[in-house]
Amino acid sequence: MRHFSLTLLLTLLLTGFGLTACEHVGTTTPADVQQPVAETVIRKSPNDDRRYAVMTLPNQLQAVLVSDPSVEVTAVSMGVGVGSYQDPDAHPGLAHYLEHMLFLGTEKYPEPNSFQKFVDQNAGIWNAFTAADHTNYFFQINAGKIDQALDYFSDYFKKPTFDPQYSDKERNAVASEWSSGRSQDNWIMYRLNGITANPEHPAARFNVGNLETLTDKPGSRLQDALLAFYDRYYSANNMKLTIVGRQSLDELKALTEKHFASIPNKNIQPPVVTTPGITPAQMGKTIHYQSLKDTKQLLVEFPIADNSAQWRLKPNEFINNLITSEEEGTLGEVLRRDGLANAVYGYVVPDNYGPDGFLRVIVEMTDKGMKQRDTIVASVFAYIDLIKQEGIEERYFQELKAMREKDFASQAKAQPVQQAIELSRQQFDYPVEHLLDANYVYERFDEAAVRQVLEQLQPQRSRIWYVSKTEKAEQTIPFYEGRYAMRDTTAAEFERWQTLGENMHFKLPPENQLFSDETAEIVTAVYDHPTLIMEQPGAEVWLMHAQHYREDKAMLDLNLNVTFALDSTRNIVLASLLNDVFALQTTTLRDRAGRAGLDITIDLTPEKSQMIRITGYSSQQPTLFTDLIDHFAQLKINEQDFTQVLDRYRLERINARKAAPTQQLFNHMWRLLYVANWTDEELLAAANQLTRADLVAYHQRVLQENLLRGYAFGNFTEETVKTIAQYAMQQFNSQRLPQERFILPMITPNPQVAINFREAIDQTDNALLSGIIGTEKSVEQHAQLVLLNGIFSNEFFTQLRTNEQLGYTVGSAPINVDDYPMFALYVQSTNTDLPDIKARMDRFREEFFTQLQALDEATLEQMKQAEIAQLTQKPTDFTSEAREHLYDFKFGHLDFARKEKMVAALSKATKADILQTYETLLLQQQGMPVLIQLKGTHFINSAFVKKP
Repeated sequence: MRHFSLTLLLTLLLTGFGLTACEHVGTTTPADVQQPVAETVIRKSPNDDRRYAVMTLPNQLQAVLVSDPSVEVTAVSMGVGVGSYQDPDAHPGLAHYLEHMLFLGTEKYPEPNSFQKFVDQNAGIWNAFTAADHTNYFFQINAGKIDQALDYFSDYFKKPTFDPQYSDKERNAVASEWSSGRSQDNWIMYRLNGITANPEHPAARFNVGNLETLTDKPGSRLQDALLAFYDRYYSANNMKLTIVGRQSLDELKALTEKHFASIPNKNIQPPVVTTPGITPAQMGKTIHYQSLKDTKQLLVEFPIADNSAQWRLKPNEFINNLITSEEEGTLGEVLRRDGLANAVYGYVVPDNYGPDGFLRVIVEMTDKGMKQRDTIVASVFAYIDLIKQEGIEERYFQELKAMREKDFASQAKAQPVQQAIELSRQQFDYPVEHLLDANYVYERFDEAAVRQVLEQLQPQRSRIWYVSKTEKAEQTIPFYEGRYAMRDTTAAEFERWQTLGENMHFKLPPENQLFSDETAEIVTAVYDHPTLIMEQPGAEVWLMHAQHYREDKAMLDLNLNVTFALDSTRNIVLASLLNDVFALQTTTLRDRAGRAGLDITIDLTPEKSQMIRITGYSSQQPTLFTDLIDHFAQLKINEQDFTQVLDRYRLERINARKAAPTQQLFNHMWRLLYVANWTDEELLAAANQLTRADLVAYHQRVLQENLLRGYAFGNFTEETVKTIAQYAMQQFNSQRLPQERFILPMITPNPQVAINFREAIDQTDNALLSGIIGTEKSVEQHAQLVLLNGIFSNEFFTQLRTNEQLGYTVGSAPINVDDYPMFALYVQSTNTDLPDIKARMDRFREEFFTQLQALDEATLEQMKQAEIAQLTQKPTDFTSEAREHLYDFKFGHLDFARKEKMVAALSKATKADILQTYETLLLQQQGMPVLIQLKGTHFINSAFVKKP
């Protein structure tokens, strides 16, 4: 699916972004006279070979242009300085509704979704999102099509039609989006954050919108309000544009002037908020949220004044760096060691409400922690007191500064669309010369700035959040499920926490011994393709050297491959528990390494084997691997750690039923495509029978029956990799032959058997996935389905979602099932029964064949070139280059030629091939049918589809 779901951007929304309330200062016509283009030097990493320019058009629209000849795509992002904080009282959600309506045609291009169709046909992606203080529209497309794409895109900001005939359809789309989130805890807590804030602040309003709020009101017609909102805020001087592409800066400038200079400038005063989000009346509160998922969370929130202007001094980062350290004796390490917490983390959003924001400390509690919540709160207060007394030292600042400077010096290039979105947002926050380095600038240690923040971290000012399924709460949350209660934190509680804290002993973190500001020597590049450098009883190891990013970085992925992890539900659970105990016990080391630029990943491979991967600076990796290998080989599993990871595993299985319906669809689909396809209920039943002794025995079996599989990339010599691998073999007692490697087994499609899964879920919406799997492995057919989806997906989306409002989430996808081609259609709906969804899917498949037959050769060739360009695109950074062959390594495709085969298949695909594949697979259903049905609570009395 090429268009992102807005819910995937929820993290952006939860971080606030947020100012509101405004003053409109008249309207003028755009300037007719060309003015000199202003350019500013943007400070960039020495590792960044992209070229940057900033220009301000005569209409006062500011644009950042990024030229990178190595990319095959061009990405564009337009940020508009208005968001949900500016919603009028009569129509909560209007900013979000406008974002939807804007996509439905312009005077020049009146056909709804014509732009999206164009982008899809050129292997692109597109979407938009509404935050608290800005709205973002973005897309990425094959670079050769950018001129036409910009002609479509820019017209949204000149002459959108806002055709009233689509009003009800998009109201339903917004309502469907709201419906899909109203039973999700993260959305509910975001809403609760506003409800418990200052009632005079716009955060207190409902901000997504639904059929109740987006309707005509006395004295305010929705269509009039929509047009007035656009006219008031959508002005060139309130917009920030970013274009990242392979074109030269001169070409990008010309495109920008051509397409964006005629956007009207109304000379508005950008909206700002002066109303505080948290006043003294909202401080000193305890908030209980009765979660829908089985969650055990405690948040300590401190309101702080906005100090974003001190971004060069980084007082917030200084404090949060100490709070979140996992070194011995720190807050997180002590709470984990005592069995009270699974994780402790924190973050600061100083301008969440505009003039103020918050610092939050979040504790993911264990069952034991749930019974000692006072101890946890007291620990947070006591540790912050320690920072106030002993932590305001310049050495912490200088270490942080050195780390960030090294990070910036080796900063990887972002994906074009990612950078475009980020720079559009950054333009609202920072001087243009610091758009790239603002997060890395540590100008000087300012003790007063640090103390100013710390002085606000007082217990009496805090807001304590208790989040669990068992909270006593009766107050409903308007427009959302879940319940809450808010009360004054009592004097007795403050006194109790103070008394408990007096007997606590914490330590501040020492100097990070893994960090070095020196650069390692770059090794000679010998292998330009994954090359087998070790093959012997007990081990197989590949090595490849970087071809594009020859830096002092490396990646090594070590797997303890076993054959038995998928044999039973019992073993699957034990594999997860073993992984979790190892991760839990190495938290301090992983945190220390992460701060020093070394990412340690402890995870399971697809076949549930244990995996250790380190990515980052190469010089420290041999030492780190020695420590990690020793720890796993000598792993001591105590009762507390076993209980902790078992409880967490149980919660994960229980809460899987609370995931969004579309996510559940794909979770079930992938599960049923594996040979080992047990349900969460079966895994939970197995987990309930396990003991610590079972896990100890499983660990020993892993050490007795494993094959060490390794994939190394980057700044390693062959000798270094072999030394690490040989040490691991010795410690892990690796003995199995490489030919006995075990790869995740997937089903062999059988046309005589259908996958037909149905389940009632604890969500309001219905969701259905209908697919077909070919019965022969064929890269060629998969390539044909990829090309098909380039035109199918937009037509399917436009008809079922835009025109018929069958659901908010409507999509299609080509899927590779161990080289068997699969094509799937999926819908999540608030208003349609499952049989009707399936019938409409089937009818669309029949109807679309006529349209497919009309596909012209020029369009097909354009789609082929766009897909090939995406595949052959140079990696944007070291990590993406390092991971290019990991899929082949994990799934046993040891010729490492997946990309080349796909390029060849795309190149030779013809219209006749696509029509034939469509006819045999999608129309005649000559394959294995897949039908996943999830019935929501609003449809409890309706029927399932009887058969695929």
